[in-house]
This record gives sequence, C-alpha cells and structure tokens, in this order.
Amino acid sequence: MSETIQQLVSALNHNADLLERRLEEGIYLHHQREPSETWAITHSLGSLRPLIETYDVAGRRIGHSVNRETQTFDFAEIAFAIPIAGTAILRF
Repeated sequence: MSETIQQLVSALNHNADLLERRLEEGIYLHHQREPSETWAITHSLGSLRPLIETYDVAGRRIGHSVNRETQTFDFAEIAFAIPIAGTAILRF
C-alpha cells in the first residue's frame, strides 16, 4: 500500500473515531426498572424534542406519548397505556 493511501486510511479512521465519540454524546439511555405508566427522564441532551424510542424488557419496541407541557431541554416525561418497565433511547 502506498504512503498516500496509508495516510488517507489513517485520516478516515481518525475521523470515524471522532464521529463515533460525538454521536455517543448525543445519546442518553434511560432504564426503567420498576413498571410505571409514566417515565420521568432527565437526559441533559440540550434538546427540546429529542427522538425517543422505547422498548419493553424483552426488547420489543413499544409506543408512548410525550408530555409536551413538562418537556424541557434536559427533561422528558413519557406515558404508556399500562405500567411497563424497559428502556428509552433518547437522541438529539
């Protein structure tokens, strides 16, 4: 492999590492261990409306609603039809 290609590969790997670290900074995981109809999440992402995905303890994606009245740049409250435990992934 030529020196130019090696430099290019090195630069690409470096940039990929930087991007990966930056993406991890924009993700917050919330683990709701006790079943509840409402999950109160303090995430500190600095995003008023982060993308929120919710999963039950078996890993199945579940639907939720977001309380827009209580939502701030570092807090989200999500509701379910029944008490449930699981994980929420928040991304800004």
